[in-house]
Amino acid sequence: MNIPEILVANGTGIILVAFLFLLRVRNSETKQTGAVLYDGMLAVTLLALVTETISFLIDGQSFRGCHTLVVLTNTLCTGSTVLVGFLWCLFVDFRIYRSTRRLRRKILTLGIPLLLVQILMVINLFGTGLIFHVSAENVYSRGPLNFLLYATMFLYFAESIYRVTRSKQTGITIEFFPVFYFVIPCILGTVVQGIFYGLSTGWLSAAVAMVFIHIQLQNFNTFVDETSGLFNRKYMNFYLEKAHKTNPRQLYGIMMDVNDFKKINDRYGHSMGDRAIREIGKILSASLPEDAVAIRMAGDEFVILLSRGNGKMLEDTRAAIEDGLRHFNQTTTAPFKLSFSMGLARYNGRSTESFLNELDQKMYAEKKAYHQEHPR
Repeated sequence: MNIPEILVANGTGIILVAFLFLLRVRNSETKQTGAVLYDGMLAVTLLALVTETISFLIDGQSFRGCHTLVVLTNTLCTGSTVLVGFLWCLFVDFRIYRSTRRLRRKILTLGIPLLLVQILMVINLFGTGLIFHVSAENVYSRGPLNFLLYATMFLYFAESIYRVTRSKQTGITIEFFPVFYFVIPCILGTVVQGIFYGLSTGWLSAAVAMVFIHIQLQNFNTFVDETSGLFNRKYMNFYLEKAHKTNPRQLYGIMMDVNDFKKINDRYGHSMGDRAIREIGKILSASLPEDAVAIRMAGDEFVILLSRGNGKMLEDTRAAIEDGLRHFNQTTTAPFKLSFSMGLARYNGRSTESFLNELDQKMYAEKKAYHQEHPR
């Protein structure tokens, strides 16, 4: 075991992750869902780097509490292997769809392998040696089921690659989403460390991959509206252009305008107006069905596009949005209420401009009816 190499490798990884945390604090990163998942990956990677370093340093040592510490640090480090893969899958899925409703479903399905591995980790604490064994001399050795950690992590990596590939086929994803910038370094580092025990390359590669992702996501973020957390007009143009070339007959849309949004700004100030936009972003994210995206076009206008939709899905989405608005209005402590005027349409396949015009006309017809019922 090469302790100096381990200290240099993991020390470098710790510095990289700490640097990324510092950047996020300085840039005042918002705590939206995507940011929370990214921070979760950073936190797990940092925990693994620290606990792996400690486990290598005390391996085979003898002092009071050493055995417990060896077991604890190796449990945390090995358990982190699967957890970071799970968080990565959720992060990829949310970055593509930006749907908290979809994310909740993915947590339930993707969480099954994680749960099974964590159960094995708990059983391992009772000295079964299934995942790893610590001898009476406090020496660590891999157990017969240790390979499941790597297999599960690779399963999560494969899922993330599949998710990006499939979303490209349905016209949803952004072509430049950097899935391989994370997966490839992690796989290479994990394989090397798996083959040559005593080398510390796995978590260093994860830290390097997080740096790659941070750099690439600066480009990605140009397609995201910072206030609402939804995609922006620039992305909508990209999306519609791609949808026109793939399955235009299955494309449906909902265009929305916030009723009396100017009153919110005039009465309560623009900071409260920004809060309203953030709340709308949450409501729309929680209302999206499969293969749909929500977009903030400009100001208080929003669009939902369903790439593989039908009439029923369109109406169900409208109902979900109205339910979300109703729940917000009944439970909020904000001084304002929210409502939308909506226009629904199916893409005619001729041009994206005519599609948007149809949505716009139907939305403003509903807007006109709203103002007749609620005169200023």
